[in-house]
Order: sequence, then structure tokens, then C-alpha cells
Amino acid sequence: MKPVRIVGAGFSGLTLAHELVELGIPVQIFEKRNVTGGLISSRETSFGVVESAANAILANAEIEHLFQDLKVEFAENKPERKNRYIFWERPRRWPLTFASSLKLFKLLFTRFGFFLPETQETVRHWARRVVGAEFESRLLAPALGGVYAGDVKELSASLVLKKMLSKSDTPKGVLRGSVSPKAGMGELIEALTRDLKARGVEFEMDSEFVLEPFVSNPTVLCTSAWGAEKILMPNYGELADALKKCESLPLISVTAFFEPKASDLQGFGCLFPEEQKFSALGVLFNANIFSNRSEKRSETWIFGGARERTITQLSDAQLRARLFEDRKKLTGQTQDPIDIHITRWPKALPHYTIAWESVLKELKTPPFLYLHGNYLGQLGLSQIYSRSRKLAKEIKANYGT
Repeated sequence: MKPVRIVGAGFSGLTLAHELVELGIPVQIFEKRNVTGGLISSRETSFGVVESAANAILANAEIEHLFQDLKVEFAENKPERKNRYIFWERPRRWPLTFASSLKLFKLLFTRFGFFLPETQETVRHWARRVVGAEFESRLLAPALGGVYAGDVKELSASLVLKKMLSKSDTPKGVLRGSVSPKAGMGELIEALTRDLKARGVEFEMDSEFVLEPFVSNPTVLCTSAWGAEKILMPNYGELADALKKCESLPLISVTAFFEPKASDLQGFGCLFPEEQKFSALGVLFNANIFSNRSEKRSETWIFGGARERTITQLSDAQLRARLFEDRKKLTGQTQDPIDIHITRWPKALPHYTIAWESVLKELKTPPFLYLHGNYLGQLGLSQIYSRSRKLAKEIKANYGT
């Protein structure tokens, strides 16, 4: 068969290519930039690792096998990473009152099927229906804000919670929680790229892919929804119009290094409910999560999402001021950073709204054409990899020899 054409060399494209090659299917990759990885990269600075996007991936048996296959070693988990905080008047390990906690624990020991989200139900409505407003504002909203960066008044409960509340079909591995390569997530991208090139996969970099009117061999658009829309528009207007309805959310990450202090909050990070009036969605304490990240105090502050859709219009100086204000509120400290790195993504994540839920139900592609990316119901990297594995098998079943 002709090579499967993969458009986009981000995480979804590289992992799909890896799985197709494992099945004996030839692959050709087209990428409009001159680097692979999409949003994901890691940069070693004078004071430690700076991640441009995701700092980790959730562990399961599939991810463990991928790391083993690529000969990528896991970073050592730090024990203090078990401490996760939500700020409600102060950093708290558990922000709910006794009454809300009791109601939530009763839910956990009840059959989940009765409480599964309904079609076209927002996260806010679901949370208040099954537990209450306090659960929604103090716990669920900031937790989902840290993952989806969305607005609970618009987020589809079915899209973002149903998988969480249902039994997973992905086998568990030895490791638990989030994992990362020793040198950061960029190491995984480099290993995937290196492995594919060693297996003879052709990369067409700096390539603006043009899709013909009638696709005759398997082609997978492994781009963002808005990237796929641009490619599809000349010849597949109806599908492009559907993808145009996917709202993009901007994100800015600010990684700052400080001289460590004995009073520093030790843990994975802290999330900020909207009611607490922080500018940031949350902060990660990088050196507390994995080893080899920094000898200094390393913090990554995340701004934007649905909370502030115009965040990318702020200058670097304005972002620094936001960080200092939020940090003083969180820690009481006013020290200056010894180094700071700002990464801007004007279009970072798809907004998983109830409107997008409706679009996904009707989304169909013509023969030989596939879509793959974080806008199709799987946002986390481990979920995207799982879909890469399933999609590769589907392509082989349909067109393989």
C-alpha cells in the first residue's frame, strides 16, 4: 500500500506514526514547522528545565510500554509531589466543608451510573445536581480549569467527566499518577522522532500540506481543529465549517526560578478558584514533582484559558506584575526571580463546550480521510496515545495488507 500520510508532527501525529510502523504500515509525515512536537518541548536553561506545555503524562500500561520501546527512562518522582493544593482563603489540601465532603463521599460509594452526566449538561449543572455549589466552585471548577482551562458554565460534563466516571478500558501499569522522561517531555518527542527516522519514515518539514479533492490513500490530519479547518476548506467545506465551531483557548506559561526558602510551599502545585481573584489558573512547583528539574525553586504559572481570553495581549512586563501579585497572595513573599521564561500560545486548547459536544456527535469524514487530535474527546496525552493505538489498528484493518 502507499504510505499513510500524516499531517502534523505533534504528539498525536508522532504516536500514530509509531503505532502504524509497529504494524508494518509505511508512513510519510508532513509538518508545516521545522521542528516536531507541536506545543511540547523542553528547554534546559542555566537554572533548570523549562517546559513549553505539558510537564507530564498520566501513567498506564500503554505509556510504560511506549517508554520502554523508545528506551526513555522515567524521571524519579519526588515524595512531596503527593501534596496538591487548592487555594481557598489559604492553600488547602482539601477545600470542602464537612457537609459537602460527606455528600461527595456518599456519591463515591454509590453506583456511578445513576450520576453519569446527561447529554448537553454543563459541568456546573452536573456538579450542583449531584453534590452542590460548594463542590463545583471550590474543587471541581479549579481542578478542571487546571486541565481543560475551560468555563464550567460552558464545559460539557459528558465530554470532560464521562470517561473519568466510567471504567477505563486501558490496562493499569506498575506506575501511578503523572510521569515524565528524565530530561522533560521534549525528550519523549525527540525519542519518537529519532525512532521514526531510524525506521525509514520520511519527514517533509516546512511543508504546507495541500489536500486534493478526492483522497485516494489514507490521510490523517493530526493537527488542531483550526489547523485541520484550514487544510479542509478548499475542497471539504462542510467538514471545515464544522471544525470552525471549535473555540480555541489561549494559554501563557511563565516559569520563574527563585532562591529556595524554608517557608516555600512543598507539593505538586496549587490551583486557584475564580472566586479567590487570582489572575493565574494555577501554579506548578516543578522541582517538587520530578528529580533533575532544578536546584532552585522552580514554579510554572499558567494564565489565560476561558478565564481571560485576551491574555496574549498582555506584555511581558504586565505578566510579570500579575505573577508577582499572585505569588505574594499565595506565599506572602515579594522576592525577585533569578530567571524567568514566558511561553505564549494564542491558540492552545480546544474549549470542550456543550456546543462542541453537539458538533462531535455529527462529525463525519469521507473515505481514506481521518482526523486525530486533542479536540476529538481526548485531551490528555495518555488518552491521545490510546486513540493513536486504536486508530492505527483501524487503518490497518481497512487498508493494510
